[in-house]
Amino acid sequence: MAKREKMKCMYCGRTFFKGQGVIIKISDETFYFHSKKCALEFFKRLMERIPPEVSLPAAKSLQRELEEVIKKKEEASKKKF
Repeated sequence: MAKREKMKCMYCGRTFFKGQGVIIKISDETFYFHSKKCALEFFKRLMERIPPEVSLPAAKSLQRELEEVIKKKEEASKKKF
């Protein structure tokens, strides 16, 4: 039986097995989190450090994109008679 590779959460230090947790790649860097809670806390702290003139346009663009997806889903789910 092959030995399972262990990963380490970069936010809290907890270890977890590969295939579990949250793994996020940004460019050439990979960030490992044992839970979505740790990933969310990391990104909340990250967003506090990014200047608003950089983060706000990207956030608004993503917001518009997600609103469009929701609108399309709602239209597709309407009953057609």
